Amino acid sequence: MKMKNNVVVLVSVLLLGCQANDESLIDFIRDVESQARDDVIKLKPATAYQVLPYKASVRRTPFALPKEVHSVIQPMATLDCWQPTSRASSEQLERFPLERLRLKGVIGMGAQMSGLIQVPSGTVYRVQTGEYIGQNNGLVASISSDHLLINETLPDGLGCWKKRKVTLALK
Repeated sequence: MKMKNNVVVLVSVLLLGCQANDESLIDFIRDVESQARDDVIKLKPATAYQVLPYKASVRRTPFALPKEVHSVIQPMATLDCWQPTSRASSEQLERFPLERLRLKGVIGMGAQMSGLIQVPSGTVYRVQTGEYIGQNNGLVASISSDHLLINETLPDGLGCWKKRKVTLALK
């Protein structure tokens, strides 16, 4: 019984010792709250706008620049620029934009490498070096184990053509 009384007294003393003097903390919080201000900037009212229905016969297409702006932005065409040789597109993979084609694999060895190209419908075609691919006269220049190097010729809008190299990599 004496042991129980000692335990009860000990627990009571410990619990009383846990009550800290927190008056300074309460005073600090009260001071901070009294000094706080609510500075809220009022929002400007939304400007009213008028919705106009689009009539194709009255206004220009919203996706094209006006003719005045277009002529100012475009420099004069030069006639002494590089022109590709004209040819009829006959390859199956020339019907699709290059960004819609996916390299799905490479087969072969050494110089006899072929790429496996998937079109948006899911059909897979075989392509070799020297064949055309994409809608911008893309000529397959080389095939490696993880990518195809394609030389494209793009019109610059002024009657001239530019060359660029594009890599179609395995994903």
